Amino acid sequence: MAAILAIGAVAGFSQDACADAEGQGAANEKITTLFKDKTIAGKKAYVAAGKAFLEKYGACESAKDLSEYLKPRIPKEEENIRKMEEAEKKAALYTRFDTAVKAKNWDDTYASGKEILAKEPDQLDVMITLGSIGYDELYEGRTTFKYNDDTIRFAKQAIAAMDSGKTSPKFGLFGWAFGTKERAAAELNLTIGYILQVAQKNKVAAAPYLYKVTQSPAPETAKNPIPYELIGYYYFDELDKLTTEIKAMADAQKPEDTPEVAKTKVDAIKAKVALANGTSERAIEAFSRAYTLGTAKAYKDKMYANIKGAYKLRFAKEEGLDAFIAEAGKKPFQNPLTPVTPISDPEPVTTTTTSTTPPAPAPIKPAGTPAKPAGTAAIKPGTAVKQ
Repeated sequence: MAAILAIGAVAGFSQDACADAEGQGAANEKITTLFKDKTIAGKKAYVAAGKAFLEKYGACESAKDLSEYLKPRIPKEEENIRKMEEAEKKAALYTRFDTAVKAKNWDDTYASGKEILAKEPDQLDVMITLGSIGYDELYEGRTTFKYNDDTIRFAKQAIAAMDSGKTSPKFGLFGWAFGTKERAAAELNLTIGYILQVAQKNKVAAAPYLYKVTQSPAPETAKNPIPYELIGYYYFDELDKLTTEIKAMADAQKPEDTPEVAKTKVDAIKAKVALANGTSERAIEAFSRAYTLGTAKAYKDKMYANIKGAYKLRFAKEEGLDAFIAEAGKKPFQNPLTPVTPISDPEPVTTTTTSTTPPAPAPIKPAGTPAKPAGTAAIKPGTAVKQ
C-alpha cells in the first residue's frame, strides 16, 4: 500500500509540474539570463539551473523544446567549465612564475617552472629561462651555487629540445629572450661550460661546451671573449701538468747513466717538451682571442699577462709577442679535446767528435711555468671592470 501511494504521489507531482506553466516560464527565463554570464561561476549556475529544469520538467511535453536543447548543451558547458578552470590555473601558475622571476625569487621560479613543464613538457621558453639562472647568479658574485645543477639540467634539456625541432617566437623569457635558436644554443652552452669550469672546477667537462660557443654563427656570441679565456685556462692546467712531468723527468737524469739510458731519457724529455710547446701555442691562441675581444683595460691586461706567460714558456723570450697575437686570431680555432700536435724546435748545430764512444746527451732542464693568474673570476661581457 505504501509503495502504491508513493508511486501515485510521484505521478501526481509530475503532472502538477507539467501543468505549472508559470514555473516553467520562470525557469526558462532564469536559464536564458544565466546563459549570458560567461564567467566560470555563471556557467556553473547555468548548468545547475539546466539540470534542475530537466529533473523537474524534462518529461513534460510543454517543456520539450528547451529540454531537447539542454540535454546535449549541459555536457558541453561542463567541458567548457573544465577547460576554463584549467586555463585559469595555468594563468595563475604563469603569473606566479613571472612574478618570481621579476623578484629574483629563484626558489619559487624553479618550483613554478617545474610545475609548468610537468603540464607542458615542450615549453621551450621556460626551459631556457630555468637553464640560464645559475650563470647570472655566478656572474653577479653569489657563491652559494644553489641553482647550478638545475641550471645545467634545464640548459641541456632546452638544447636537446631545440635540436629536435622545438621552437618559439623569442627563444626565452625576460632577460633571457635570446631571439634566435643559434644564440639561445650558444648562450646555454656557455652557461653549462661556465658553471662546470668556474663553479665546479671541472675544466675538462667544460671544454666541449665552451668550444661549441666559439663555433656559433650567432654574431652576439662571436664577440664574447669568455669561452676563449676559459679554454685558455684549460690549457694552462695542461701546461702545469706537463711542466711538472718534465721537471721530474729532468731530475731523473743521472751522471752515471749509460749513453743509451741517457739518450732514452733525453728523447722522452724532448717529446714531452714538444707537447708542452704545442699546448703553449694553443693557450696563446685562446688568450689572444680573449684579449682581442675584451673591452675593459683591466680585463685586457689580464689576458695579455696570460699570453706573455705562455709565450715566454714557449719561446723563452718576449720579442715578437704582439705579432704572434695578431697571427693567432687568423687561424681556425681548434677543439681543445682534439690531441695537441707536438712542436719540436730545430736541434742546434753541434760539432762532431772523433771519439768512437758517443757522449751522453747533456741533461735537459725544463723551462719555467707560465705566469698564471690566481683563480678564474666570474667575468661577463659588457662589464666595465672585469672585461
